[in-house]
Amino acid sequence: MTKPFGDVLRKYDRRIERARELAGQYSFATEVLAFYSRLAAFQQGLYSHLLSTLGSKTTRLVDTQLSPELNLLEIEALMPRFRPFLSFLEKEGPSAMAGFAARLKESDPDDWARLLKRFWRRNERDRPELGGVTGRLADPARPEMADACSDDSLRRFTALAFLQPYVESIADKSDVPAPAVRRPLCPFCGSKPLVGVLRPEGEGAKRSLVCSFCYTEWDYLRIACPGCAESRDDKMCVYSAARFELVRVDACETCKSYLKTVDLTESGLAIPEVDELAAIPLTLWADEQGYTKISRNVFNS
Repeated sequence: MTKPFGDVLRKYDRRIERARELAGQYSFATEVLAFYSRLAAFQQGLYSHLLSTLGSKTTRLVDTQLSPELNLLEIEALMPRFRPFLSFLEKEGPSAMAGFAARLKESDPDDWARLLKRFWRRNERDRPELGGVTGRLADPARPEMADACSDDSLRRFTALAFLQPYVESIADKSDVPAPAVRRPLCPFCGSKPLVGVLRPEGEGAKRSLVCSFCYTEWDYLRIACPGCAESRDDKMCVYSAARFELVRVDACETCKSYLKTVDLTESGLAIPEVDELAAIPLTLWADEQGYTKISRNVFNS
């Protein structure tokens, strides 16, 4: 069912408010959350513009799945908004990102289109060697690492941060069906999950997954690995830390993958995609233990 326009815009307000709140709680995440809140404000404007003025011109009549490729109309609609986005990154981003955005802004617009097409494809987006920005950007103790980001990491961040509000606007206008079986991939765009969510159900809780690309949420098994479908209790481990009451690490000993889960049974104030981002020490700890995150957010490496 298509969501009301006001409701979908308010979710950006909630993300921004939550990021600012957590930035005040976690000094180690202040820098990345402050940047995220500015990015989310830009994305909100882009989302609003695309949803209100371009919608039917840019999206194909596909109600159940995201198209595997960007078409010419979509590229033409997105291009006028890409230069302002690069200007935003040039002004607001860390030094490596700002420099990269400035260089990209001076390149051929055909390069911009190729960039967006490349990272629209799920197989490109999930290639681990492309990396990301977060482990470097989000670690205030190692600011010099921001300057060590590879161009591929910065390309990935730039493309996904720009495309996400557009993809989300398509998902919000689509009738996304519940998966016939509880699949570990997004039923709308086929991407891997970013974060797990526990929501109250009866006297217990149900588990869902949130997509790393379009933020679609879908039900999943309470005890099962989204990486390899392992469901034996002795192979599924839960790790938590006192400073993160609402976020935990769900790890699988079979495939050595992990996903952070946000517990909304404890507080309805949490925003999964924001609380997941803020829990940087949990990501670093899980990585150090030899686990691999199933999918990184656009800030992660």
